[in-house]
Amino acid sequence: MALATPVGRSAVSLLRLSGSQAQSLIKRFFRPVNWVPRRACVGNFETAQGEVLDQVLVTWFQAPSSYTGEDLCEIGCHGSPAVVESILGEILGAGARLARPGEFTMRAFLNGRIDLLQAEAVRDLIESNTRFQARVAAEQIGGRLSRLLDPLKEELIRIASHLETHLEFVEDEVEPEVRERLCQALGEVASQLDHLSKSFQLGRLLREGCQVSICGRPNVGKSSIFNALLTEERAIVTSHPGTTRDAVGELCEIAGFSVRLVDTAGIRTTNDPVERLGVERSHSEIETSDLVLFVLDGSESFGLLDEAVWEGLRGRPVQLVRNKSDLERRLEIPSEMERDAGKEVAVSALVGTGLAELRQCLGERLLDGLESFLDLESGMVTNVRQKGCVDEALNHLVRSERALTEGLSEEFVLYDLRKALDSLGELTGEITVDDILEKIFSSFCIGK
Repeated sequence: MALATPVGRSAVSLLRLSGSQAQSLIKRFFRPVNWVPRRACVGNFETAQGEVLDQVLVTWFQAPSSYTGEDLCEIGCHGSPAVVESILGEILGAGARLARPGEFTMRAFLNGRIDLLQAEAVRDLIESNTRFQARVAAEQIGGRLSRLLDPLKEELIRIASHLETHLEFVEDEVEPEVRERLCQALGEVASQLDHLSKSFQLGRLLREGCQVSICGRPNVGKSSIFNALLTEERAIVTSHPGTTRDAVGELCEIAGFSVRLVDTAGIRTTNDPVERLGVERSHSEIETSDLVLFVLDGSESFGLLDEAVWEGLRGRPVQLVRNKSDLERRLEIPSEMERDAGKEVAVSALVGTGLAELRQCLGERLLDGLESFLDLESGMVTNVRQKGCVDEALNHLVRSERALTEGLSEEFVLYDLRKALDSLGELTGEITVDDILEKIFSSFCIGK
């Protein structure tokens, strides 16, 4: 039993009860005229003493056609905390217990309603901050990745069966041409798993988001660009250098990614202890950024302070931004910087020009080298556990293919083939380890 909607005051709250006794327990407090599976019934929720607590909407899902695969009742009541607490108290007092985090989804997995990849996608969908994140998670919930893995597992089983048969019933070694065909088949499976493993670069960015820091010397317009990209006045903007004394971060969406945009303090040598701490914080934020926007004032010449900032950015992914493009240009960018920091993007944070181009450029830079994984038809791994399983299967396939190529006995090939299949089974949850399941589902919210 759990509250499936956020705690607090709202128009409606939803409570969920799953288990073999769900229907009989709810009937103690709610007496609908016609109780039909999947048909919502309206009526009074009463205490054991006949006191009406609320008029509610109850939907009964009969096993196995429910989210959990068990009998499941959902109660829609008014979103008063007092009403929710009273209804919960009555049901818990009648013998139900509170659900653990993720227990409903875990039961769905254990009862075969979904596999482990789909279960993880449920969590990803709930935690999604952008439309693209939600779309990827929805594809995973629909079983996209699981369906892509099925033919790979079938191919490995076919190869293993061929080798098992040869091992049991044929005394001669596997013919060279047969080994060559098997090696080719293993190579094709390995190639697809390798592509899947590399998709984690994009999957990680989608699931965890990324950080983009805005840096430069004081008074080049960093805070103005920060506010313009957020479309709100989040950072204080003045003409006085050193206004920003600390790093200011805010979440926004760029190219479908959840981006933590950070406005850093102007980088310069200063005797002000507060500003010095801000500069140190700026360097720390830059170190952990996926991309750094290096802002220059286009109306002034490239100076020693700009050079000092650039020295601290060497070796990092940098995008050059020329601000104040509405003023006469006096900036000459060093050729080395143009080569290493990409083509400049000209903007005017004051007037609002060039911001669309900057957003597009940011999206392209964040997706640099990952464009081939944008096609959701090819599948994507989104967390470290999934990537670990894919990499382990891939490593075993490489060893299996090497054993075939080197003419080793079928036992060596089969050992790694079975290990590869075990890893793919662990990926989808066909092979499970209790502590792994506990770790996965404990990160879910209660009620899901």
